[in-house]
Amino acid sequence: MACFEPDPHIAAGIPPPVAMRYTLPALALWLICSACSLDSDPVVPAMAVQNLDAPPTSSAAQMTASAAAFLDALSEEERRTVLFALEDNESRVQWSNLPSAMFERTGLRMGDLSDAQRRALHALLRASTSSQGYHKIAGIIWIDDVLSAEAQARAGNSERMARLIESWDSENYWVALFGNPRTDARWGWLLNGHHLAASFTVVDDQVAFTPLFLGAEPYEINTGPYAGFRALSHEVERGFELVQSLTSVQSSQAVLSDEVPQDVLEGPGRKASLEQFEGITAAALDAEQQRLLHHLIAEYVNNADHDAAAAHLAEIERDGLDALYFAWMGPTNDITKRYYYRVHGPSILIEYVRERGVGGSGANHIHSIVRDPGNDYGEDWLQMHYEEHHAGPGPRR
Repeated sequence: MACFEPDPHIAAGIPPPVAMRYTLPALALWLICSACSLDSDPVVPAMAVQNLDAPPTSSAAQMTASAAAFLDALSEEERRTVLFALEDNESRVQWSNLPSAMFERTGLRMGDLSDAQRRALHALLRASTSSQGYHKIAGIIWIDDVLSAEAQARAGNSERMARLIESWDSENYWVALFGNPRTDARWGWLLNGHHLAASFTVVDDQVAFTPLFLGAEPYEINTGPYAGFRALSHEVERGFELVQSLTSVQSSQAVLSDEVPQDVLEGPGRKASLEQFEGITAAALDAEQQRLLHHLIAEYVNNADHDAAAAHLAEIERDGLDALYFAWMGPTNDITKRYYYRVHGPSILIEYVRERGVGGSGANHIHSIVRDPGNDYGEDWLQMHYEEHHAGPGPRR
C-alpha cells in the first residue's frame, strides 16, 4: 500500500521570529525566545542515557539529549516541580484544551522560565517534532495572544470573559517530564495549554507522539499585518478535498450526519470512547482518493519527528486498506461552514471539527486530535495502561 509512505516534503510556513512585527508585545517576546540570540551562548545538549540500539541522529537519542539539557538548565526546585514518575497516571493524563482559567495544570509554566530555559525547552520541542509540527505548535501558542486582543475589543463588562481573556496568553503553557531522561531509557514529556496538548514518549529507541491535541482560535487572522495567517494551515483543505472527491454512492457511506458534533469525540478524558469504526473504508476509494487520504493522514502524522512519523505510517500501512475508515459530519459543499471529519483505524484516530467562536466570531475556531488507539502514551511498548478522567466544566473553548 504505497500510498501511505511518509512524504518528506510536507512543511508548514510561519513568519520567522525576526520578521514578526505584530502589535502584541508577547508575540515578539515569545517567538524570539525560540532561537538563540546572537549575544547569548547556545544551549548545548547535555550527556544523557542512550540506548545502544538508537543512533545518535535518531529521534529518541536527540529527544533524550535535549530533555537532559533542559533539566540541566533548571534549578533543583524547578526540577522537583517538572519531574514526575512515568507510572504517575494522574499527572500523565492531566491535560486539557481549556484555558488556564478553567483547568489547573502540573509542571512548570513557560512564563516563569528564563530566556536560557525557554531556549532549552524549544530545543526539546524541535527534537520531538518535524519543522512542520514545531511551527504549528509555535503558531498555536502565539495565536492565544491574538485571541486575547480580539476578545478584549468585544468583551464588554463580563467578568467571566475578562478572566478568560487574561488566561489567553502565550506564557500560560506548562511543561512536565515523566521519568528522568538523564538516567532512564523510558520517559515522556508533555507541553500543555490552551488548544495544545503535545505528549511524547521515548521507549528505548522508539518514540510515540500521541495523544496530540492541536486547536486554534482564530483559525485564520482576518485583519492587520498578518491577515490570512493560519497556525494550522492545511488540515481543512486536506479533508475537504477528499470529501469533495467522493461519488454520491461513496458519500452515502462516508457522511454520517448533517449535524456537527460539539467537539472532537475523543478529546481530553475520552480515550477509547469511540467503540466502532464508521464511514467508508479506504479500500472502497479509487487510487486518486486513496492519494488524497494519504495526504490527509500525513498532514497529521508528519507533525512528529522523522523516526516516529515513518514508524507510525508504516504501522497504518500494515493494518491494511480494509481497516481504515473516513467519516464526515455536516455540510460537504461549503468549506467555510462548521463540519467534522474523522480518520479511524487500529493504529490511528484523527478528528477535526470547526468550532463556534468563543473569543472571536463565526466558525473561525478549530479543534483536532491524533491518537493511536493501541499505543497512546506509548502504553503498549511500556506494557502499562493510562486511564484518562474527564475534568473541567465542558469540552470546548
